[in-house]
Amino acid sequence: MHQPPETPWYVRFFKGDYLRVYGHTLQQNRTDLETQFAIHTLDIQPHHRVLDLCCGQGRHSIALAKTGLSVTGVDLSKEMLAIARSTADEASAPLTLRQADMRHLPDDLEDQFDAVINMFSSFGYLESEEDDQQVLHQIAKALKPGGKLLMDLLNREWVIINNEEYDWHRHDDGRIVLEHRELDLQTSTNHLTYTEILPDGTRREMSDLHMRLYTLTELAKMLAAAGLTLETVYGGFRGEEYGVNTRRMIVVASNLGLGGGRA
Repeated sequence: MHQPPETPWYVRFFKGDYLRVYGHTLQQNRTDLETQFAIHTLDIQPHHRVLDLCCGQGRHSIALAKTGLSVTGVDLSKEMLAIARSTADEASAPLTLRQADMRHLPDDLEDQFDAVINMFSSFGYLESEEDDQQVLHQIAKALKPGGKLLMDLLNREWVIINNEEYDWHRHDDGRIVLEHRELDLQTSTNHLTYTEILPDGTRREMSDLHMRLYTLTELAKMLAAAGLTLETVYGGFRGEEYGVNTRRMIVVASNLGLGGGRA
């Protein structure tokens, strides 16, 4: 009998486990720092249009919209978009939200944006490197000529140096989340599994996570193939110089309008 295809991990994970694992790390001061860095680094002006690709629960989209910018947030997860809509309404932040696969953005988003942001390691989730390359082509299509991209990625070199197989965190509500990491150097993929232990001792296996970690060399070639030019790389949201010991790899690239993104 033909078996139905398994639901991709990133669909399962963002139905709810994402915030149960990482929600405690996403404080408002962190969001404000990251948002202001993006505005400054991309030279975003009041009349500019911004695309938050993989906007999740909308923390950057809403922060940007509250400054008066025209912001569109795109995400695959209905659950995350519902949270974003509710939070935006409560904050009176005018925000356009669209559900879409980042490999196939709606045609009406082509040539619409002065800036695209892709935050909190939201690149490298898909089934193949070809899929990831397609995302960069879609970003190039969405950008106006001269528009800029900021991608906030986990630094592969830092992960290798600081790799720990096990970690855990106790949350304010008494839950403990255990994290098991398996770093596959052949495929450069970090495989993470999570177990939640409730205050009454109940254990629950959570959704897994699989992240392809790209080197700067690899990413520069992929950007070029999409018609995007690597401009700058930072190691953190305070403008730190990128290096092997920085946890983040924040890439800034520009669309020179050479047509690579139209392939």
